[in-house]
Amino acid sequence: MGALRLRDDEGAFLRSAEHHRTPPLIEISRIYSASRALEEGTESVEDLEFLQGKGTSLGGLRPKCTILEEDGRLAIGKFPSIGDDRAVTRGEVLALALARRAGISAAAARLATIESVPIALIRRFDRTDDGARIPYLSAASLLQASRNEDRAYTELVDVLRAISVQPAQDLRELWRRLVFNLLITNVDDHLWNVGVLYAGDGHWRLAPAFDLNPFPDKRRESKTWLSENSGPITSLAQLLSEASTFGLAPADAESIVAEVANAVRDWRPIAASAQVGLKEIEIDVFKHAFEHPDADAARALSG
Repeated sequence: MGALRLRDDEGAFLRSAEHHRTPPLIEISRIYSASRALEEGTESVEDLEFLQGKGTSLGGLRPKCTILEEDGRLAIGKFPSIGDDRAVTRGEVLALALARRAGISAAAARLATIESVPIALIRRFDRTDDGARIPYLSAASLLQASRNEDRAYTELVDVLRAISVQPAQDLRELWRRLVFNLLITNVDDHLWNVGVLYAGDGHWRLAPAFDLNPFPDKRRESKTWLSENSGPITSLAQLLSEASTFGLAPADAESIVAEVANAVRDWRPIAASAQVGLKEIEIDVFKHAFEHPDADAARALSG
């Protein structure tokens, strides 16, 4: 659906009604308070009227909205939820910062603190500098996958080989992301969290990574299988055994693991930095997402 737009009889793109305008960043505090009231079941008629049409529906289970930043670029504002048992918004900004350090193309992200509440602002990558839309397709759309079936990254590999403007680079990048997901325990890697952007002339390219979250309370088992034979990703050894499917020689694969491990090993100082702002007690909550046997094995490869 992200690659479809509708025109009227005169050929102009159809646009939302004026009351569906994207709100500016200055309104995010009001959006957060209204969405929190909705989560708590204490919303007023005024809250509902305010929320109606504030940006587009973004899907997912967590409260979020589309927001217009000061420079005129679109971003997604992600709010803490009443059910959170850890600093989820800070954790996502941490994961995206580590991903970029690990050589992964990832969505730009920062935190905005509204009345001491940390709100993650994730810059949209499906727009050009002048605001034009870049068609986007999820991996689920590419594979025509439904949510109740198990699908594999090797299926996505086959599709990328056929449609990517730079297949070798995209496959290498995809495998790097799988290593990163394992090392930070990002197990919310379903096919709606991976996608491609239109590159022109009938070709696509892997979109920047997004929705990267450390899950310290989860077992390290991917939602998307590695291959139809190997099942979900549960270990570094399993990833290395399938590296050739992604066009990687053993030495190249080990080099990528070392680069990712070196980036992730500094997670604690990055978490405590002004960019992320986690307190020591909050950092300890994330410990098991980053410190585990596969992380040790990856660091061993990095020397």
